[in-house]
Amino acid sequence: MSASSSLRLSQFLILAAGFAGILFSISLAPAFAEQSYVVRFEGAPTGLKDIFKLVSTLEIGVRDYPTAAALRRAALRDIKALDDALQAAGYYNGRTSFELEADEDTEKPVVVFTFAPGAPFRIVEYEILYADEHDGRPQSFKEAGIIPDQSAAGADLRDAQRQFLNFLWESGYPAAEATNRRAIANLDENSAHAVFTFASGPKARFGDVRAEGLKKTDPSYLGKLKTWELGDQYERSKIVSYRDRIAATGLFSTIEVAAGAPDDADVAPILLNVEERARRTLGAGASFSTAEGPGGRLFFEHRNIFGKGENFRVEARGSSIEQSLDFSLNKPLPSLPGHAFSNFEFSNETTEAFDARSIRVSGGIAKRWFERKLETRSSVALETSNIEADGAEERTYLISVPLSVLWNSEDNLLGPTSGVRTGVVVTPYAGSQTFTQAEWTARSRVTFGKADRFTLAGRGALGATFGSAFDGLPLNKRFFAGGGGSVRGFGFQEAGPLDGENDPIGGRSLIEGAVELRGKVSSNIQLAGFVDTGSVSSSNLPDFNEKFFIGYGGGVRYLSAIGPVRLDVAFPLDKRESDRGYQLYIALGQPF
Repeated sequence: MSASSSLRLSQFLILAAGFAGILFSISLAPAFAEQSYVVRFEGAPTGLKDIFKLVSTLEIGVRDYPTAAALRRAALRDIKALDDALQAAGYYNGRTSFELEADEDTEKPVVVFTFAPGAPFRIVEYEILYADEHDGRPQSFKEAGIIPDQSAAGADLRDAQRQFLNFLWESGYPAAEATNRRAIANLDENSAHAVFTFASGPKARFGDVRAEGLKKTDPSYLGKLKTWELGDQYERSKIVSYRDRIAATGLFSTIEVAAGAPDDADVAPILLNVEERARRTLGAGASFSTAEGPGGRLFFEHRNIFGKGENFRVEARGSSIEQSLDFSLNKPLPSLPGHAFSNFEFSNETTEAFDARSIRVSGGIAKRWFERKLETRSSVALETSNIEADGAEERTYLISVPLSVLWNSEDNLLGPTSGVRTGVVVTPYAGSQTFTQAEWTARSRVTFGKADRFTLAGRGALGATFGSAFDGLPLNKRFFAGGGGSVRGFGFQEAGPLDGENDPIGGRSLIEGAVELRGKVSSNIQLAGFVDTGSVSSSNLPDFNEKFFIGYGGGVRYLSAIGPVRLDVAFPLDKRESDRGYQLYIALGQPF
């Protein structure tokens, strides 16, 4: 990139940052009616003042109190609530009083709540009691590996109770429940004795899954999803994981999982009650961009087609530059865990760089790791293409073995607000040509500001080709940049070198990057400003010394129930004579 281009880019980024700062510094503060009195808190223990403000009806301003007598009655009601809040925080000797004063400046009455909290109480003894008779249960927090902080605050006592109850659930007691909790205070010594009562029920081991509500689903498939072995000691966390696995299949609208009553051998059946979703879905989508024209897709999906979680999908896509028809079948492999997949795809591409008609058949296996966030995938694909460019025609026959690793912790498909998605794909090709391609992609975002009002999102991509000269690489296997999913502001495939007729020629390597700042101006309207960049090179590895094409712009997103509806306008920096002055994009979902 030339020095002048770098200078212009720096100036642009400074201007864009200033524009974004002005655009997103909107503050929407609700206005409240002014009260005829003032509330003040004095002597509140550290950290409790905000809690007292939530407890006091005078502070909240539920209604106005025009007379002193009305204020006194309301303050007396608040006194009891504030004393209860002190005790809940562990100040059992605490007392609250109030006085009415006059503000010298406004002459409004001032309600002054004064706190005499005393010292916070500490728990000097924890006692565990059981409401039923069973052997082998832990009799103390120490036996459960729990170390309470000795705080007498209600929230801390409740937390200690929950920890002990969870220990019982994880130690083989599916019916355990907390029945009582109390603190016996010694007012003279600022100490208390905490007593917790539980009913544990009998200890149990995992039994078979007994499913109800199934219509098309094979019970054996749900049995393979279980997260325990028969005879294992009951652990509630494994029940939660089992439910999550069932929910991840997408086959059910209602899922209830619980342990049944243990039999004489202390084996508890796992009771599963489900309601199946509709198995078939017909859907459609549409998009538009000045680079690619109008586009649309139509799909049909049949879930659970053979009763064991299989998914069959047919999808047709069409735009002015590409039309495709794709058939796919996925079969879950719970014991892996993962799935087997197969695809048949026909595509017709009509671009400025080439025209190509291709048929591709593939199949493989994917395995998931680390709570299904990491996926490794291997497959074999056969494809043939008829490629036309500059009056010449080429027929290719290729066999490939794509190998990929993908990490995905994003929380939503169309409008993620957290998480990272990154992956590497290495694909060796053999046949009419022999070469290997590697691609790396990554995207993420961070939210900040009040109520996560702002989002800073970014993405990057690198591509490389090995074992083939530039002229020997099939045109439909070259890397291109430009368009709505690449470098916005440039036409499809046009953010790269052009031939003498201003047609893109592509390259053996690719570099792409983008950053986008989004800010909400209402609950469902979001504005965005972005900068995209990309470079295509004839070298086999990404070349950071090549010319970078930069696009910038802004847009608006309507945050609908099905996902963000996006409208972006982008402009090329250092516009060439063959480039349009702007590009317009309309689509469903965030760009990254």
